[in-house]
Amino acid sequence: MNQQEVIDELRERIARLEASTPRRRVYNQAQAAARLNMSVSKFRGEQNAGRINGKRRGRIWTFTDADLEAYLAAPSDS
Repeated sequence: MNQQEVIDELRERIARLEASTPRRRVYNQAQAAARLNMSVSKFRGEQNAGRINGKRRGRIWTFTDADLEAYLAAPSDS
C-alpha cells in the first residue's frame, strides 16, 4: 500500500465512525418542552415534580436527549 491508499482508507474509517456516533443534543426548557410536545408550563410542572431531570448551569436549565428519553420511558402516574 502506498501512502495515498492508507490515507484514503483512514478517511473512510473516520467517516464510518462519525456516522455511527450519535450526536448528543442539549436543549433549554422551551426547546425540551417543544421536543416533548407539551407547553413550557406543563414541562416546568413535570420538572418541579421531579419527573424530568436536567442540569442547571447558572440560571439556565439544560436537558439532553437522554434526559428526555428517560422521562418518556418512565411509567406515567395517570
